[in-house]
Amino acid sequence: MDQTDRIERQGKMTEEVRKTLIKAQQGELDGVETYKMLAEVVHNEDDVKVFKQLAADEGRHAAVFKNYTGEVLKPDKTQAFAVAALYSLLGKKILYPLIAKFEYAAIPGYEELMKDYPEVESVKDDEKRHGDTLNSLLENGQFNDRPKLPYVCAAIALFLFIRLTKRIR
Repeated sequence: MDQTDRIERQGKMTEEVRKTLIKAQQGELDGVETYKMLAEVVHNEDDVKVFKQLAADEGRHAAVFKNYTGEVLKPDKTQAFAVAALYSLLGKKILYPLIAKFEYAAIPGYEELMKDYPEVESVKDDEKRHGDTLNSLLENGQFNDRPKLPYVCAAIALFLFIRLTKRIR
């Protein structure tokens, strides 16, 4: 889409649609960071490759929305850190299906946008593929990422103990 088309579409865009497109752009940018972070913390090399590819896809999705909004946004890394922590706590067997649900949940909103923004169809198709990919990672049966909840609880307890003993002294 060239600059003239983008400006023309922005002129016809309602404020509600503009907000929806910006929210979608932000979500895709945050997805880039989330998948990059997962690629750093997972233990399975196949999963690392998949997450790097998903991050690249999310980057392309963000670019699609940027073409419509004209906005330069920055990713919020909060989601990425939270998902990485959840991976450490829950492991892939629980976390991957949750992430897949979020990918699938984006589809209806993107279908609505496709009516006026046809390039969003490729984004919608990728979201379905991403959900399917995440679910397929569980089929290989390699679960060497045991949840570390007991260790996390012990670390929190130790931290609280140290804080309390410093206050008592």
